[in-house]
Amino acid sequence: MSAGDQGGIPEFGVGAPRAYDRRDGAAPSGSPFGGSERRSSITICGTGNGAHALAVVAAQNAQCDIDWLASSEEKARLLRRGVSEVGLRSTGAIAAKADRIRSISADPAEVIPRADMVLVLVPAFAHAAVLRRIAPYLSDETVLGCIPARGGFEFDAANICGRQAGKQRTIFGLQTLPWSTRVKTVGELVHVGVVKQEVFLAALPASRATPIARQLARILGIRIIPTQSFLGMTLGNPGQFIHPGLMYGHFRSWRGEEYDEDSIPMLFADATDEMGELVERLSREAVAVADRIEQRTEDVLNLRDVVMPVRDWLRRAYGHATSDTSTTGACFRTGPIQARRAPVVESRPGRFIPDFGYRYLSEDVPFGLVPTRALAEIADVETPAIDRVISWAQAVLQRTYLAGARLRGADVRQLPLPQNSEVSTLSELIDWQSRGVLSEVSARPGVPEPS
Repeated sequence: MSAGDQGGIPEFGVGAPRAYDRRDGAAPSGSPFGGSERRSSITICGTGNGAHALAVVAAQNAQCDIDWLASSEEKARLLRRGVSEVGLRSTGAIAAKADRIRSISADPAEVIPRADMVLVLVPAFAHAAVLRRIAPYLSDETVLGCIPARGGFEFDAANICGRQAGKQRTIFGLQTLPWSTRVKTVGELVHVGVVKQEVFLAALPASRATPIARQLARILGIRIIPTQSFLGMTLGNPGQFIHPGLMYGHFRSWRGEEYDEDSIPMLFADATDEMGELVERLSREAVAVADRIEQRTEDVLNLRDVVMPVRDWLRRAYGHATSDTSTTGACFRTGPIQARRAPVVESRPGRFIPDFGYRYLSEDVPFGLVPTRALAEIADVETPAIDRVISWAQAVLQRTYLAGARLRGADVRQLPLPQNSEVSTLSELIDWQSRGVLSEVSARPGVPEPS
């Protein structure tokens, strides 16, 4: 299948040469390519756990060159030293080497212009900053993706990078990171604990989701399921239910006491049935929002394939590595991630307190539960469990998202919520998110336009 068959998306899985798009026809300085042809290339943005794992996985699965963008020259130097002196490899569920890394830089001008696909793997709070750094250097044909895309990523991406010369850019996002992974040594060693069986993907325009999913499946080596809308990525993000729900369960009664190392709770292994039930309630409220949106389009916009009860998702993602899936709590206690403790920080030697600034709250609330709550507000769906967890989390984070019963707190103004992109009604939301879906099917008899 050619790039043309993919709608302009390069065929990473077979390493087909493509014309190098420069007016002078010359290969870039320092490039391994000769003449006017080159291999497809990917640029990874970010230097954390997911970025390290992706560098290894892509090197093994895709016949392409890999460039790597770091946020600072110091981080770029650390990566270069590890990659050049030892070589990056992974252990655990994936044992392989990253042998296709072409360049590592802190300068987007060096690694973004020649990329066929740019993949952003940074915490959600850094998405907008990274998009602003790379936007001036994206070519018209570059496909821009986020792994994973947290709530509202599509609004930031469309606003910052969405159009070049009047043409809509292809943007996509994954529902979750495909692996549970941890960097052991920067630029040298990353451990992959477990690989998910499948991950959902959304794209703008929506019609590009299927070809991108096919290509990304080649790069990542797992099943990628295309969906109709980024709404599924926001409402179906399981981390927003699991992480804040378990943090609430473990620490909602915390009043300043310290833990010794042995008494720090295990995040999943010590999850109670009560915690599992709370996580289920959070996910059910998101499902209710998806149902309301589907009803407004008379099921033309299908979200329930991706926005599902959290236990169904746990079975699909980790069922192969979980011994008891009878309840959500049992999934946590018998699943593949048993050695992970709840996040803490050392308050004094040998003593620990909860780390409320860890991403399980600082990312999964403002870029998870809050965007879901924003969609619920637009869809007029009540969310008592989500409200309870947001209210507790904003207190320990010292932020204000909910003010009374509305998302009117000072700290929602900079978040990628639809309301901050002048999308405040259900009709506006459906129209914005359904580009490439409803426009294709509305001409069929009996299929209504959103109203």
